[in-house]
Amino acid sequence: MEPLPFIYLSVFAIPMDFVLRFNLPIVIVVFQIVLILAWLEANDAKAQERRFQSGGLDGRVEKVASHSCIHDQILEQRKRPGRQVYSVTPQVYEPGRSKPLQHKGRALLGVSTSSKPSKDEKKPIRIYLSYDAVGLSPDRDCQNVGDMVKLGDPPITSLPGLPSCNPLANPPTLGDCWYNCTSEDIPGEDKKHRLRKALGQTADWFRRALAVEPVNGNLRLSGYSACGQDGGVQLPREYVEEGVSDADLVLLVTTRPAAIWTTLAWAVACERDQWGRAIAGHVNVAPRHLTAEEEASLSATLKHEVIHVLGFDPHAFTHFRDERKRLRNKVTEQVMDEKIGRAVTRVVLPRVVMHSRHHYAAFSGNFTGLELEDGGESGTSGSHWEKRLLMNEIMTGSVDTRSVVSKMTLALLEDSGWYKANYSMADRLDWGRNQGTEFVTSPCNLWKGAYHCNTKEFSGCTYNREAQGYCPIQTYSRDLPRWAQYFPQANKGGPSLFADYCTYLVAYTDGICTDTNSAPDTMLGEVRGSNSRCMASSLVRTGFVQGFTTQGNGCYQHRCINNTLEVAVDGMWSMCPQAGGSIQFPGFHGELICPAYHELCNTGMVVDSERCPRACNFNGDCVDGRCHCFLGFHGHDCSRRSCPSNCTGNGLCLNNGICECKTGYTGIDCSTGKVLF
Repeated sequence: MEPLPFIYLSVFAIPMDFVLRFNLPIVIVVFQIVLILAWLEANDAKAQERRFQSGGLDGRVEKVASHSCIHDQILEQRKRPGRQVYSVTPQVYEPGRSKPLQHKGRALLGVSTSSKPSKDEKKPIRIYLSYDAVGLSPDRDCQNVGDMVKLGDPPITSLPGLPSCNPLANPPTLGDCWYNCTSEDIPGEDKKHRLRKALGQTADWFRRALAVEPVNGNLRLSGYSACGQDGGVQLPREYVEEGVSDADLVLLVTTRPAAIWTTLAWAVACERDQWGRAIAGHVNVAPRHLTAEEEASLSATLKHEVIHVLGFDPHAFTHFRDERKRLRNKVTEQVMDEKIGRAVTRVVLPRVVMHSRHHYAAFSGNFTGLELEDGGESGTSGSHWEKRLLMNEIMTGSVDTRSVVSKMTLALLEDSGWYKANYSMADRLDWGRNQGTEFVTSPCNLWKGAYHCNTKEFSGCTYNREAQGYCPIQTYSRDLPRWAQYFPQANKGGPSLFADYCTYLVAYTDGICTDTNSAPDTMLGEVRGSNSRCMASSLVRTGFVQGFTTQGNGCYQHRCINNTLEVAVDGMWSMCPQAGGSIQFPGFHGELICPAYHELCNTGMVVDSERCPRACNFNGDCVDGRCHCFLGFHGHDCSRRSCPSNCTGNGLCLNNGICECKTGYTGIDCSTGKVLF
C-alpha cells in the first residue's frame, strides 16, 4: 500500500495517516490549509506584482530592473527592544557664542545664545559620503565566495550558520539569517567605482534640488551607538571629536548583500539635530546590482532611498515643522473613505496638497490630501505614495528606470520645514495629470478613458498616448479584497497589488509609438518616432481592406504650432480641431480622431486653476476659487508677505516673514519684553 500524501501546513508537514491516527480535529487542519492558501495567494500576488514591475509602467515585456523598497520593514525591525531608532545631536546654525551642553559625559554644541533671530537663509545641501566601512565588516560583508555573513540578527543556535537565508523557501527566509556569499556579492574595484560614481551623482542632484539652513562650523555627530541598520556602522572617531567640515548630512555607505533579489539598496536616518532634521544616515547598496546593466535603475533607487533619509519616513513626520519652526500639529490623517471602501492615510501638508491640486486639477474642497501606500505589507506600506494615484513617481513602493521625481515629493520635503525645494528639478509626471478631483477621490473602476478598462477584448491608447495598449485582466486563485472587487467575478482584477488591482490600458510589446525599432503599419499610414503618439483611427490606405474592426488605433506624428495641434499621416500634415475631433486624409479611407489640443500640447496649468487669481502665486491653496494663503502670506492672491501680528509694532517684518525685534523685545511677534541689565 502506498503511503498517504502529505498535507503541508504552516511551516511544517503533517502526514495524512498521522492526522487520522491521532484523530486531530478536522477544523484545525482545514483552518491551517486556509492559512496556507492565503499565504500562497499573497505570494502569487507578489509574484505577479514583480512580473508587472518587470514590464514597467506601460506593461512592456522587456528586462527592466525594478527596485522593491523595504523601508517600512526596516523601521519595524528597529522597534525591537534595545534598538535605538536615532540619536539627537544639536548643531549650531548661526554665528554667535555657543554654550556647550553636557549630555552623558560628553560636551555637545548647543544652539547659539545670540539674541538676533535667524534669517533662515538656506543654501544648497552638502552631502558628505563616507566609504570607510565598505567591505570591512567580516561578519556582514562578503569578501570571499562561500563566506557566511549575517543579515539582520540571526538567533544564537548550537549549529553555526543557521537559519540560512533562502528567498525560495516556503515561506522564504529573508532576514535574521546567515547568507551564503556568491561572486556577485563581492564588491570588487569595478563595483566600488560604480558605487562612488552613482552616489556622487545622487549627492549632486540633491545639491541642486534642495537648500537647507547650513551648519555653522563642523557637523558634529554623537557616535553613541552604531549608525544605521543590519549591524550599522560605527562612526569614525574624528567624526565625533572633530566633526565633519563642509557638510549638512553624512551618509555612511556599505555594500552588504540583500536576500531579496529585487532590493537594490536601502537607507535609514540614524542621527538628527535639535529640529529633527537628519544629519547622518546609513545607505547600503547590494553589490550584485553594481553593474552596467543596472546603472539607470540604481540611479533612481538611490534618489528614492536618500529621500527616505531626508524626510519621507514616518519617524521623520513626527518632527516636521512649520515656517516658524514649531512642530506641525498634523502631517497625515487616517480616515475611513466610504467611496473607496477602506481606511486610507493621507498627507495633508500644505504644499503637498497645493501641488497635488495643480497636478490633478483637483480644486474642489472634496480633495483634502494625497494618499500613502497601504498595499505593500511591511516593506512599503506607510512610507510611500499610493501607486494607484502616482504610478511611476519615484516615491511609490517600486522603482525603475521610468520613475520620476514629482513636485509632490519635493513639496513634502519642503513642508518638513528643513528644506527649500527647487521645483525646476521636478520631472513631468503624466499619470493622473488634469484628471480632476474625481480621479483622486473615487475608486479606479469609475475612472475614465485609458485609466480604466473592463474587458480583455478592448484595445486603445495608453494614458499618455505613447503606445497602443490592451486590458491586462487577471484571474486569481481566490477572491480579491472586497474593496478591490471591480468585476462581478470577485477573483478578477488588474496585475498590481501596489496599484490596488486596478485595470487600465498597458502597452503591447510592439505597440510603442516612440520606438523606432518597431515596424509601423504602412497600410495605416503610421510613423514611429519620438514625436509619434497613439490616436484612434479607422484609416486604411485606398485599395486595401481594414479587416474586422471599423475603429482601431495607430501611431501618428504630431506637432504643436501657433496654438494648434497638427497630425501627419504618411507624411501629410493636417490641423486638428482645438477640442479634438475627426479629420480625413487624401489617399485613405476612414478617419483619424484627433485628441484635444491640451492633451498633447499644453504643458501648463489647466484652466480650472485660473479660478484663483494668479494661482495664488503658489503661496496658498486654491479651493473652490478662493486662495487660502500659507503662513507668512496674505492678500486675495497670496502675493503679500506677512509677519505674525505685524511684529506687534515692536519689530521689523523681514522679506521671509520673520520679525526682527527691536532691542528689549523678543518672541515670534516681538510681543514679549525682555529684562535688560
